[in-house]
Amino acid sequence: MNAPVPTVPTAPTAAPAPAPRPRSLLPAEHGAWGQLAMPLLSALALGAPSAAALLLAAATVLAFLAHEPWLVVLGHRGARARAEAGERAGRVMWRLLGAAAVSGLAGVWLAPPAARLALVVPAALAAAVVAFVLARRERTVPGELTVVSALASSGLAVALAGGASPTAAAAATLTWVLAFASSVFAVQVVLVRARSRGEEEHGGRNALLALLVAGGGSAAGLAAGLGWAVPAAVAPTALLSLVVCLAPFSARQLRTLGWGLVAATSSSLALLVWLLRA
Repeated sequence: MNAPVPTVPTAPTAAPAPAPRPRSLLPAEHGAWGQLAMPLLSALALGAPSAAALLLAAATVLAFLAHEPWLVVLGHRGARARAEAGERAGRVMWRLLGAAAVSGLAGVWLAPPAARLALVVPAALAAAVVAFVLARRERTVPGELTVVSALASSGLAVALAGGASPTAAAAATLTWVLAFASSVFAVQVVLVRARSRGEEEHGGRNALLALLVAGGGSAAGLAAGLGWAVPAAVAPTALLSLVVCLAPFSARQLRTLGWGLVAATSSSLALLVWLLRA
Protein backbone atom coordinates (compact mmCIF):
# COMPACT_ATOMS: atom_id res chain seq x y z
CA MET A 1 0.00 0.00 0.00
CA ASN A 2 1.50 3.29 -1.10
CA ALA A 3 1.94 6.03 1.49
CA PRO A 4 0.13 9.33 0.73
CA VAL A 5 2.28 11.93 -0.91
CA PRO A 6 2.52 15.01 1.33
CA THR A 7 1.30 18.24 -0.25
CA VAL A 8 3.33 21.42 -0.12
CA PRO A 9 1.27 24.45 0.89
CA THR A 10 1.31 27.17 -1.72
CA ALA A 11 1.74 30.82 -0.90
CA PRO A 12 -1.45 32.87 -1.24
CA THR A 13 -1.71 34.75 -4.49
CA ALA A 14 -1.30 38.47 -4.00
CA ALA A 15 -4.29 40.54 -5.04
CA PRO A 16 -3.60 42.71 -8.09
CA ALA A 17 -2.78 46.30 -7.29
CA PRO A 18 -5.68 48.64 -7.98
CA ALA A 19 -5.34 50.71 -11.11
CA PRO A 20 -4.28 54.30 -10.39
CA ARG A 21 -7.10 56.79 -10.47
CA PRO A 22 -7.00 59.07 -13.51
CA ARG A 23 -5.88 62.60 -12.82
CA SER A 24 -8.70 64.99 -12.00
CA LEU A 25 -9.26 67.65 -14.62
CA LEU A 26 -11.37 69.88 -12.41
CA PRO A 27 -9.93 73.31 -11.54
CA ALA A 28 -7.49 72.88 -8.66
CA GLU A 29 -7.84 76.40 -7.24
CA HIS A 30 -10.76 76.22 -4.82
CA GLY A 31 -10.98 79.99 -4.49
CA ALA A 32 -11.65 80.30 -8.21
CA TRP A 33 -14.91 78.37 -7.79
CA GLY A 34 -16.21 81.05 -5.44
CA GLN A 35 -14.93 83.83 -7.65
CA LEU A 36 -17.01 82.37 -10.47
CA ALA A 37 -20.08 81.43 -8.42
CA MET A 38 -20.63 84.72 -6.59
CA PRO A 39 -20.95 86.97 -9.68
CA LEU A 40 -23.20 84.47 -11.45
CA LEU A 41 -25.42 83.97 -8.41
CA SER A 42 -25.80 87.71 -7.89
CA ALA A 43 -26.52 88.20 -11.60
CA LEU A 44 -29.28 85.58 -11.59
CA ALA A 45 -30.70 86.98 -8.34
CA LEU A 46 -30.82 90.55 -9.68
CA GLY A 47 -32.69 89.56 -12.82
CA ALA A 48 -34.92 86.70 -13.85
CA PRO A 49 -33.55 83.26 -14.75
CA SER A 50 -34.42 83.69 -18.40
CA ALA A 51 -33.25 81.26 -21.07
CA ALA A 52 -30.66 83.76 -22.31
CA ALA A 53 -29.29 84.35 -18.80
CA LEU A 54 -29.07 80.64 -18.03
CA LEU A 55 -27.40 79.84 -21.35
CA LEU A 56 -24.80 82.59 -20.88
CA ALA A 57 -24.15 81.41 -17.33
CA ALA A 58 -23.76 77.82 -18.54
CA ALA A 59 -21.31 78.93 -21.24
CA THR A 60 -19.26 80.73 -18.61
CA VAL A 61 -19.10 77.68 -16.35
CA LEU A 62 -18.16 75.37 -19.24
CA ALA A 63 -15.36 77.69 -20.36
CA PHE A 64 -14.14 77.87 -16.76
CA LEU A 65 -14.04 74.07 -16.56
CA ALA A 66 -11.93 73.95 -19.73
CA HIS A 67 -9.17 75.96 -18.04
CA GLU A 68 -7.66 73.07 -16.04
CA PRO A 69 -7.43 70.63 -19.00
CA TRP A 70 -5.83 73.44 -21.02
CA LEU A 71 -3.14 73.90 -18.35
CA VAL A 72 -2.43 70.16 -18.46
CA VAL A 73 -2.13 70.24 -22.26
CA LEU A 74 0.25 73.20 -22.06
CA GLY A 75 2.41 71.41 -19.51
CA HIS A 76 1.76 73.97 -16.80
CA ARG A 77 0.81 71.18 -14.38
CA GLY A 78 4.13 69.43 -14.98
CA ALA A 79 5.66 67.15 -17.58
CA ARG A 80 4.37 64.03 -15.84
CA ALA A 81 0.77 65.27 -15.82
CA ARG A 82 1.04 66.13 -19.49
CA ALA A 83 2.48 62.72 -20.36
CA GLU A 84 -0.10 60.79 -18.35
CA ALA A 85 -3.21 62.86 -19.01
CA GLY A 86 -2.40 65.22 -21.87
CA GLU A 87 -4.33 63.32 -24.55
CA ARG A 88 -7.40 62.89 -22.35
CA ALA A 89 -7.17 66.52 -21.22
CA GLY A 90 -7.15 67.68 -24.82
CA ARG A 91 -10.32 65.74 -25.60
CA VAL A 92 -12.06 67.07 -22.50
CA MET A 93 -10.96 70.62 -23.21
CA TRP A 94 -12.31 70.66 -26.75
CA ARG A 95 -15.61 69.09 -25.69
CA LEU A 96 -16.07 71.68 -22.97
CA LEU A 97 -15.16 74.54 -25.30
CA GLY A 98 -17.53 73.20 -27.95
CA ALA A 99 -20.37 72.98 -25.46
CA ALA A 100 -19.51 76.49 -24.19
CA ALA A 101 -19.61 77.83 -27.75
CA VAL A 102 -23.01 76.26 -28.47
CA SER A 103 -24.48 77.48 -25.19
CA GLY A 104 -22.93 80.93 -25.58
CA LEU A 105 -24.13 81.43 -29.14
CA ALA A 106 -27.65 80.38 -28.17
CA GLY A 107 -27.55 82.79 -25.25
CA VAL A 108 -26.32 85.62 -27.44
CA TRP A 109 -29.10 84.91 -29.94
CA LEU A 110 -31.76 85.19 -27.23
CA ALA A 111 -30.17 88.01 -25.23
CA PRO A 112 -31.17 91.67 -25.54
CA PRO A 113 -28.75 94.07 -27.26
CA ALA A 114 -27.42 95.47 -23.97
CA ALA A 115 -26.36 92.01 -22.82
CA ARG A 116 -24.68 91.28 -26.14
CA LEU A 117 -22.69 94.50 -25.90
CA ALA A 118 -21.74 93.74 -22.28
CA LEU A 119 -20.05 90.51 -23.40
CA VAL A 120 -17.17 92.61 -24.74
CA VAL A 121 -15.92 93.17 -21.16
CA PRO A 122 -15.46 89.52 -20.05
CA ALA A 123 -14.28 88.55 -23.53
CA ALA A 124 -11.49 91.16 -23.46
CA LEU A 125 -10.46 90.14 -19.95
CA ALA A 126 -10.51 86.46 -20.90
CA ALA A 127 -8.20 87.22 -23.82
CA ALA A 128 -5.84 88.97 -21.41
CA VAL A 129 -5.92 85.92 -19.11
CA VAL A 130 -4.96 83.70 -22.06
CA ALA A 131 -1.99 85.99 -22.75
CA PHE A 132 -0.87 85.79 -19.11
CA VAL A 133 -1.17 81.98 -19.10
CA LEU A 134 0.83 81.58 -22.32
CA ALA A 135 3.53 83.84 -20.86
CA ARG A 136 3.45 81.81 -17.61
CA ARG A 137 2.64 84.97 -15.65
CA GLU A 138 -0.82 83.99 -14.44
CA ARG A 139 0.50 83.74 -10.85
CA THR A 140 1.91 87.26 -10.76
CA VAL A 141 -0.04 90.05 -9.09
CA PRO A 142 -1.06 91.60 -12.46
CA GLY A 143 -2.03 88.15 -13.70
CA GLU A 144 -4.08 87.38 -10.60
CA LEU A 145 -5.83 90.75 -10.79
CA THR A 146 -6.70 90.10 -14.42
CA VAL A 147 -8.04 86.63 -13.61
CA VAL A 148 -10.27 87.83 -10.76
CA SER A 149 -11.51 90.74 -12.88
CA ALA A 150 -12.46 88.32 -15.67
CA LEU A 151 -14.32 86.10 -13.22
CA ALA A 152 -15.99 89.10 -11.57
CA SER A 153 -17.24 90.39 -14.92
CA SER A 154 -18.80 87.05 -15.84
CA GLY A 155 -22.15 88.10 -14.37
CA LEU A 156 -22.48 91.41 -16.23
CA ALA A 157 -24.13 90.08 -19.40
CA VAL A 158 -26.01 87.41 -17.42
CA ALA A 159 -27.66 90.07 -15.23
CA LEU A 160 -28.63 92.16 -18.25
CA ALA A 161 -29.95 89.10 -20.08
CA GLY A 162 -32.16 88.40 -17.07
CA GLY A 163 -33.66 91.89 -17.14
CA ALA A 164 -31.60 93.60 -14.43
CA SER A 165 -31.08 97.32 -14.86
CA PRO A 166 -27.73 98.50 -16.28
CA THR A 167 -27.05 100.31 -12.99
CA ALA A 168 -27.58 97.17 -10.91
CA ALA A 169 -25.53 95.01 -13.29
CA ALA A 170 -22.66 97.51 -13.28
CA ALA A 171 -22.79 97.88 -9.48
CA ALA A 172 -22.61 94.11 -8.98
CA THR A 173 -19.71 93.76 -11.40
CA LEU A 174 -17.75 96.58 -9.78
CA THR A 175 -18.41 95.10 -6.34
CA TRP A 176 -16.92 91.74 -7.24
CA VAL A 177 -13.95 93.28 -9.04
CA LEU A 178 -13.07 95.33 -5.96
CA ALA A 179 -13.75 92.53 -3.47
CA PHE A 180 -11.71 89.94 -5.35
CA ALA A 181 -8.88 92.38 -6.10
CA SER A 182 -8.50 93.30 -2.42
CA SER A 183 -8.32 89.60 -1.53
CA VAL A 184 -5.50 89.09 -4.05
CA PHE A 185 -3.28 91.46 -2.07
CA ALA A 186 -4.06 89.59 1.15
CA VAL A 187 -3.29 86.16 -0.28
CA GLN A 188 -0.04 87.47 -1.79
CA VAL A 189 1.11 88.60 1.66
CA VAL A 190 0.67 85.08 3.06
CA LEU A 191 2.40 83.46 0.07
CA VAL A 192 5.38 85.82 0.22
CA ARG A 193 5.78 85.12 3.94
CA ALA A 194 5.80 81.39 3.21
CA ARG A 195 8.22 81.53 0.29
CA SER A 196 10.68 83.80 2.10
CA ARG A 197 10.23 81.98 5.44
CA GLY A 198 9.27 85.23 7.07
CA GLU A 199 12.19 87.25 5.73
CA GLU A 200 9.97 89.33 3.42
CA GLU A 201 6.98 91.24 4.76
CA HIS A 202 4.64 93.09 2.43
CA GLY A 203 1.73 93.33 4.84
CA GLY A 204 1.71 97.09 5.31
CA ARG A 205 2.19 97.84 1.63
CA ASN A 206 -0.46 95.37 0.49
CA ALA A 207 -2.90 96.57 3.15
CA LEU A 208 -2.54 100.08 1.71
CA LEU A 209 -3.03 98.76 -1.83
CA ALA A 210 -6.13 96.78 -0.81
CA LEU A 211 -7.53 99.87 0.92
CA LEU A 212 -6.85 102.05 -2.11
CA VAL A 213 -8.51 99.56 -4.45
CA ALA A 214 -11.57 98.96 -2.28
CA GLY A 215 -11.98 102.56 -1.11
CA GLY A 216 -11.05 104.26 -4.37
CA GLY A 217 -13.18 101.92 -6.46
CA SER A 218 -16.15 102.36 -4.14
CA ALA A 219 -15.78 106.14 -4.32
CA ALA A 220 -15.68 105.92 -8.10
CA GLY A 221 -18.86 103.84 -8.03
CA LEU A 222 -20.59 106.44 -5.89
CA ALA A 223 -19.47 109.21 -8.25
CA ALA A 224 -20.82 107.20 -11.20
CA GLY A 225 -24.23 106.93 -9.55
CA LEU A 226 -24.07 103.24 -8.63
CA GLY A 227 -25.22 103.94 -5.07
CA TRP A 228 -24.14 102.75 -1.64
CA ALA A 229 -24.56 99.08 -2.48
CA VAL A 230 -20.99 98.92 -3.82
CA PRO A 231 -19.11 100.16 -0.72
CA ALA A 232 -21.45 98.25 1.60
CA ALA A 233 -21.00 94.96 -0.23
CA VAL A 234 -17.25 95.41 -0.73
CA ALA A 235 -16.69 96.11 2.99
CA PRO A 236 -16.72 92.50 4.36
CA THR A 237 -14.07 91.21 1.96
CA ALA A 238 -12.01 94.40 2.13
CA LEU A 239 -11.96 94.32 5.94
CA LEU A 240 -10.90 90.67 5.96
CA SER A 241 -8.12 91.47 3.48
CA LEU A 242 -6.83 94.24 5.73
CA VAL A 243 -6.84 91.91 8.75
CA VAL A 244 -4.92 89.23 6.84
CA CYS A 245 -2.35 91.75 5.62
CA LEU A 246 -1.71 93.23 9.05
CA ALA A 247 -2.07 90.12 11.26
CA PRO A 248 0.60 87.38 11.43
CA PHE A 249 -1.17 84.89 9.18
CA SER A 250 1.00 82.04 7.84
CA ALA A 251 0.68 79.55 5.00
CA ARG A 252 -0.57 76.95 7.51
CA GLN A 253 -3.65 79.10 7.97
CA LEU A 254 -4.55 79.28 4.27
CA ARG A 255 -7.48 76.91 4.83
CA THR A 256 -8.78 79.19 7.57
CA LEU A 257 -8.28 82.17 5.28
CA GLY A 258 -10.20 80.35 2.55
CA TRP A 259 -13.18 79.77 4.80
CA GLY A 260 -12.96 83.37 5.95
CA LEU A 261 -13.16 84.51 2.33
CA VAL A 262 -16.18 82.26 1.78
CA ALA A 263 -17.94 83.88 4.73
CA ALA A 264 -16.94 87.40 3.64
CA THR A 265 -18.03 86.95 0.02
CA SER A 266 -21.28 85.32 1.12
CA SER A 267 -21.97 88.40 3.24
CA SER A 268 -21.11 90.58 0.24
CA LEU A 269 -23.53 88.58 -1.91
CA ALA A 270 -26.38 88.96 0.58
CA LEU A 271 -25.79 92.70 1.03
CA LEU A 272 -25.43 93.30 -2.68
CA VAL A 273 -28.65 91.54 -3.71
CA TRP A 274 -30.62 93.01 -0.81
CA LEU A 275 -29.53 96.61 -1.43
CA LEU A 276 -29.82 96.50 -5.22
CA ARG A 277 -33.22 94.80 -5.21
CA ALA A 278 -34.46 97.20 -2.55
